[in-house]
Amino acid sequence: MDRPEVAKPAPSLLRNYAVLIYTAVVLVAVLSVANLIISDHNVRFDLTPDKRFSLSEFDKRVLSNLNQPVKVMAFVRTEDASYLDLADLLFQAAAYTPLLTYQVIDVNKSPGLARQYGVSSYGEVVVECGTNRRDFDNARSDELIPAVLQVSSNQNKKIYLTTGHGERDLYSSDKNSGFSQWRMDLEQNNYQFATISLFASDVPDDAAVVMTIGPEKDFLPEELAELQKYLARGGHFVVMMDPYDSPSLAKFLQQYHIDFSDKVVVDPTYRLTQGEILTARMPLHSDNSPITRTMSGDAVFSLARAIFLTGQPGAAAPDNLVLQQGEPFLRSSHESWASADPKAATTGITDFDEGRDTRGPIDVGVEMDFAPAADPHIPVQKMTRIAAFGSSIFASNQFFEMLGDRDLAVSVVNELAGDEMLIASRERFNEGNTAGFYVTSGQSNMLGYLGALGQTLLMLLIATAVFVRRRFFA
Repeated sequence: MDRPEVAKPAPSLLRNYAVLIYTAVVLVAVLSVANLIISDHNVRFDLTPDKRFSLSEFDKRVLSNLNQPVKVMAFVRTEDASYLDLADLLFQAAAYTPLLTYQVIDVNKSPGLARQYGVSSYGEVVVECGTNRRDFDNARSDELIPAVLQVSSNQNKKIYLTTGHGERDLYSSDKNSGFSQWRMDLEQNNYQFATISLFASDVPDDAAVVMTIGPEKDFLPEELAELQKYLARGGHFVVMMDPYDSPSLAKFLQQYHIDFSDKVVVDPTYRLTQGEILTARMPLHSDNSPITRTMSGDAVFSLARAIFLTGQPGAAAPDNLVLQQGEPFLRSSHESWASADPKAATTGITDFDEGRDTRGPIDVGVEMDFAPAADPHIPVQKMTRIAAFGSSIFASNQFFEMLGDRDLAVSVVNELAGDEMLIASRERFNEGNTAGFYVTSGQSNMLGYLGALGQTLLMLLIATAVFVRRRFFA
């Protein structure tokens, strides 16, 4: 019996099978190549308006300048979503440079490792580079890149504090008179502190900045001679002087065209609510100066001393120095004045006197840059630089957290020490941040009037509208 013939597949069906197999092979090949590319190249598309999920130009600049390995360990609780922004930034940073590595460690699962690093709370982040270490809390992503910048710095710059004249204590943690918060912030920027007696020795060559903070007593002629030698060789000097203090130092600085007057800044308009007129916001600050450009809000000064600049570019200074640039970077408001009333500093009560006082704005923060007459075109960082403030209280523990005081106190040291990257770091950190809410006396009065009169007028208008509608349109 003959078997039935098996039908042969049509040519078109064979062609379809071939196309299917070819397509599958090509798809596998394409996906394999794509995975190889993606494994070595991180490609992201950030569609947020402020690019919050992308590395900023500052971040890339810091990471590009790394020349030694940096290790980051985030001690978190993995079920807590608060660290996700930090984890994403760590992923991007590690993908950008192989010199940065990181671990996300669950404290509950690795308590021994947490104890080894001295970590006692969730959210603590440890950043290490060689022997340098920086810790920050709450797993804040905005602290990561500044911490990387600080630990990767190869140089710990030395700051010398003058002593022997009743200067402020940067090691005191007293809430009102101490300055420890300022010092600790500067130490996190890799600065080292030492004290110096200008009477006993000259200023060491490794001094990045010399600071005189709130001296009360006079400087001896021998001390001023040593200070002048330091400035003559391109020294950088930060001086904060309160009203009436250290007349000899004030007279010495007049040679550098900085006149610390005995007039006290008074500002009834910008004083804080219910505060006395000698504690006020300083609303006028330069956007061009690195010292004030990073400020998150106005500086708050208390008992400020007026400063007057007495020289123009080209003016001569000691040791054949020539003034290259002198500018105020911080001033009081247009409604303020500098009072020569001797009772103002003790009573806080004074009125403007046309023949005695000076109308605002009043300079309370100035910078002067000098160059040798024989070489006026040297870089700014090699010039003799003096930053002068008419008050020291703004850097104290009592005022340090107020509005822009922290930024001002830290940035002036960064600027004179030549640490532009640290200033840029603070500027990026403050972008989009809102400073603390402080109400001036004038604003407080306006709010009071609005509450007392505005509400009454509004109720009267509503009542009038209701009466008219019912009386004439019912």
